[in-house]
Amino acid sequence: MLKTTIIFIIALLGFGMIRQPLQNHILEQEKAAGLLDDPVELSSSDYLEQQLAMVSLGGLRSLVAAVLSMEAFDCFLISDWTNLERRYNQITSLAPHSDFYWDNGSWHLGNNASSSYLDNKRLSPMERREGFRKYIQKGRHFLEKGVSVNPGSWYLQSLLGNMYSDTYRQPDFEKAAEAYRKARELGAPPLTARKEFYALARVPSKSREALELGKELFKDPRNRTPSLVSNIFVLENRLKVPEKDRIPFRELFPTDEIARDLMTSHLANSLRYPVDGLKEALESLPEEKTKTEDQNPERGKL
Repeated sequence: MLKTTIIFIIALLGFGMIRQPLQNHILEQEKAAGLLDDPVELSSSDYLEQQLAMVSLGGLRSLVAAVLSMEAFDCFLISDWTNLERRYNQITSLAPHSDFYWDNGSWHLGNNASSSYLDNKRLSPMERREGFRKYIQKGRHFLEKGVSVNPGSWYLQSLLGNMYSDTYRQPDFEKAAEAYRKARELGAPPLTARKEFYALARVPSKSREALELGKELFKDPRNRTPSLVSNIFVLENRLKVPEKDRIPFRELFPTDEIARDLMTSHLANSLRYPVDGLKEALESLPEEKTKTEDQNPERGKL
């Protein structure tokens, strides 16, 4: 596949160089009109990347990027993460404004490559951990570069929030919340506000900000998910909010059974949500009735 790809690129290069003198004037006009992007500078001095830069001047960047994405997929299939990273750097240099390539590249690096290192039994435990951490960071840095190139993309900002809020991959919930906030400002779907709330709830210093956002979200019944409801209750406990300023208990938990179920589930969460006051609240609930008692209400009466 690599040989075929290189031959194809060389052919495109030749075609681009032949037609380049004939179209330079047209390209300059298109750039001036905002119809064509300026070629992206490639930081590497690698020969192939320089050839790709020349092809890009021929207006063939999108086509070459698509061909290289197939090569990157082959790298994924054989866990060749070094060359996969190199391919995606080339791809995004050629097609910098395609969210699709930034999304795929960051996913492969931050998720697939990191997991591959962690699961690689041929490596020592230290090498596995180091590879895992290294590729998580590579995925984030790659996506951050995409965000900087595409500052108006709510989609990439939201993806960055997802990466930083991944509980199992060195989460940074404060950075996640910031990314979600920026995504919302850029027009992201309403669900993004809940994601921002969940991230803020896991940053102790942001508890008050989280509670304010949570209360605002709670006004819309469509947002009243178990996690949102439970986190609001926990944050009110954490901040020692006076009873008169709290959302009424029965608005959060319409019945004792619902309260018991949601609190028990939240206490056992593995997502690093706070649990302030939940144990005490659970213990204060009336004892749960057994099914026998519910079915035989007269039992035990004289």
